Amino acid sequence: MTQHNSKPEVTLEALEEKIAELIDDPVLREEWHNTNVPILESKTPKSYFHTPSNRARLMQVVLEMKFGEMA
Repeated sequence: MTQHNSKPEVTLEALEEKIAELIDDPVLREEWHNTNVPILESKTPKSYFHTPSNRARLMQVVLEMKFGEMA
């Protein structure tokens, strides 16, 4: 299998797992999924689930939130 110079694709499952680690309450997690987030161009996190590049961007934001690199 040949790897390109890009990062491996972020799967929806991996993204949902990281979000669940960050927000363990399912009700709060669902609310966050549907909240317009300024760092995501005021779009909802759920709107970022559909394309590989958007999932990668959302994963970056989730990891930054997890490690406290942004408020």
